[in-house]
Amino acid sequence: MDTKSFAGRFLSRLDKIDRQQIEAFLRKLIQEKNFFEVIFSRMTEGIIVTDTSLHIVFINQSAFFLLGIKGNPEQHIGKYLPEIIPIAHLRERITAFNPQRGEIITEEIRKHRAGQRSVQVRFLPVSNENGAVESVVFLLSDVTEQRKTEETRQKNQRINALATLTAGVAHEIKNPLNSLQIHAQLIKKFLSMNRDAVTPELHRRSIRSSEIILEEIVRLSGIVNQFLMVISPRKIDLQPGNINQVIKKVLELVSPIFDAAGIKVITNLEPVETEILINEQRLTQAFLNILKNSEEALAGAAEPEIRIASRIEGKELRIDFIDNGCGIPEKNLDKIFEPYFSTKFNGTGLGLTVVYRVISEHGGSINIKNGEKRGAIVSMHLPLTRLPIKLLAEKVVES
Repeated sequence: MDTKSFAGRFLSRLDKIDRQQIEAFLRKLIQEKNFFEVIFSRMTEGIIVTDTSLHIVFINQSAFFLLGIKGNPEQHIGKYLPEIIPIAHLRERITAFNPQRGEIITEEIRKHRAGQRSVQVRFLPVSNENGAVESVVFLLSDVTEQRKTEETRQKNQRINALATLTAGVAHEIKNPLNSLQIHAQLIKKFLSMNRDAVTPELHRRSIRSSEIILEEIVRLSGIVNQFLMVISPRKIDLQPGNINQVIKKVLELVSPIFDAAGIKVITNLEPVETEILINEQRLTQAFLNILKNSEEALAGAAEPEIRIASRIEGKELRIDFIDNGCGIPEKNLDKIFEPYFSTKFNGTGLGLTVVYRVISEHGGSINIKNGEKRGAIVSMHLPLTRLPIKLLAEKVVES
């Protein structure tokens, strides 16, 4: 018998220990086992313990939730771990894992359950006092917020790098555009004043050509202005204001276009007079860009509809723009706020970049995801700066 191990020493002294001592010792072991199982079961981190052949010895409820496993943890004790893993990539990595090598491996998976979640999984071989691996602990952590913070920092770095490289070019383009606009207006004015100097057909075509030149100059100026709005590192002027009122003003601006397109707008704005530090002009531009995207996504929809809702969540005001359009391909969701990223033939790829910059300037956050059945959901959170004052309820309004 191995008398060096605890179990060996314990068994070698059984004849010297009375029954009551043994029972007390075993009860203490059971209590300690139950105590640690309760702690592990209530942890937010997922924990899976297996033997060296990857058969489950212990698994807590958090591991079930993070991996999307169905059933009760106790039902899976003794099962081969890869068989219950629903995520193919992770299942393959666990199957190929050799605990005897003693390597600590870190994997990261993304799940689309209740919103996209990032889960980090660490494979930790556990050795005994002789150095031999006798079990494996799989530790699972939800790192979604960490990844969001990293992605936000990286996006800001890319936008700032873009600003450094191209701000000068944008200004250089803007100067000749102004000059072209002035001269095109002079040509149009000259043609209007000297109608008899040319034939009626030539006059008509010349006037139309000058109008096209002016329209294109205005369009290019708009692109340059939008670009400068994205890259200009400036501190905007924020004043106390009411977001719901800004939304209503924006809807008044787009109502003729939406009416012509047959788009129904439903608003459900929380009945709270919430003063937030805002720049109304910049937010108006951001909301217009979002609604323009929704309008384009609704082209061809049988019953085009946009829902706009606002509500307080803790110390933030949440605003949702929800449409039932064509949605966004999953592969594009991570790139949707990138400068110049566009799937449209004539898109500049700056509209949503402007939205992202405006919301960031207000100390807020924004994300876009697809609806459960179809369409897209744009959600933004803006920090509250003052205590809300309850008003009479605003009913749901349809237009």
